[in-house]
Amino acid sequence: MITYIHRVAVAVSVLLNVLLGGDNNQTFSARNYDWRRRGLPNIVSFIDILFGKHHCLECWAYWKVRKKW
Repeated sequence: MITYIHRVAVAVSVLLNVLLGGDNNQTFSARNYDWRRRGLPNIVSFIDILFGKHHCLECWAYWKVRKKW
């Protein structure tokens, strides 16, 4: 059941990101980390407080690796 909830949460995050104009298969967390890297306004600190230290960095790194497949 936990795996199912996690997958649904990731899908909702990707959907939110795409609806807001982000790349497909990129989570909202990964997008925010990308914004931070580019010096744009972001909510990485808030997201990391909710989901754990370096959550956005890990999502962004996973997205960058998967993007090349």
